[in-house]
Amino acid sequence: MGIRRALIGILFAVAMAPTANMVSAQPYDVLDLPAVPSELAARSLIFAVREFNGKYYATGHRGHILYSDDGVNWTQAEVPVRSSLLDIYFVTPELGWAVGHEGVILHSSDAGKTWVKQYDGERYGEEGLAYYKQLTADNPDNELYPFMVDEMQFAIEQGADKPLFKVEFHSPTYGHVLGAYGMILKTEDGGKSWVHVLETTENDSFYHVYDVANLSGKNRFFMSGEAGLFMIGDADTEVATLVETVPWQGSFFTTAATPGGAIVLGGLRGRMFRTENEGQTWDEVPKRPTSSMVDSVVLDDGRIVFVGIAGEILISDDDGRTFSLVPLTTGNRIYAVEEGPSGSLLLGGPAGIEKLKLPQ
Repeated sequence: MGIRRALIGILFAVAMAPTANMVSAQPYDVLDLPAVPSELAARSLIFAVREFNGKYYATGHRGHILYSDDGVNWTQAEVPVRSSLLDIYFVTPELGWAVGHEGVILHSSDAGKTWVKQYDGERYGEEGLAYYKQLTADNPDNELYPFMVDEMQFAIEQGADKPLFKVEFHSPTYGHVLGAYGMILKTEDGGKSWVHVLETTENDSFYHVYDVANLSGKNRFFMSGEAGLFMIGDADTEVATLVETVPWQGSFFTTAATPGGAIVLGGLRGRMFRTENEGQTWDEVPKRPTSSMVDSVVLDDGRIVFVGIAGEILISDDDGRTFSLVPLTTGNRIYAVEEGPSGSLLLGGPAGIEKLKLPQ
């Protein structure tokens, strides 16, 4: 992979905006500087809004993490970095993780009030190089591992420049993070150590992986990403296989596992596709033209919401077969959506966190 692809996709362009202190001579000092407390944090750039155990969390620019009991009043957490943070996940009411730029992984053990750094991109290349050198020595006939050694050497040269887009934990000790150029790491000790597992996915082009979700009622998961990337994985073997039947080569930024067992992909130029048989056949979802689909959520009542970066909100009440553009708008761009309290939607974007009433 000596030649690197240009970064594509509107959302990724936003997410890759520089977060380092441009005045300092040290380009990655954001990893050592704590987030600055600000009364305007909830009205600043937000990349993710999530609900766990009846509590709401948001991550954003310059290390902002916020939490709320009602989706209206937000408190800023104590965060040890100023890297922009792109996703957050709580596996119990107390234990949570957040990920973002510079390959940073943060952990909280007090319900999100305070955070510590567990990992950053400076370690990614160094630890990956040692890991794949050992695999190469142990498996001399394997052609992939020497290639991975070259990739890790390149990562060391580049420094901590690769963002992590997604984090998901399956127990208090077992979880995964994934991101740019196919980055995938796993932990089995609650984040005390992180292991490279990129070779367990059939992503030979090292496309960016933007989203992951579990198939409803099955011990299987799926991942989607750049250039039409779509992989189905088995939770027991932890191996994800490329699905080559996707009828479009644009990037998919968000995915939804429907209550009925289908999968809906949304991405660049507002294109959306749906499969009921794990990618054997696909239908393009009929809808009005929109901007790129960047986030989605399955509501408690079974409806599915997708949002476009230009501010569009689409809702399906037929398991994702069709979507209607609803007359809800804040007038702002949207990067994130979550179901809020009392029949509301929580939206994140350049204007911060906004709350809208859901149509019945």
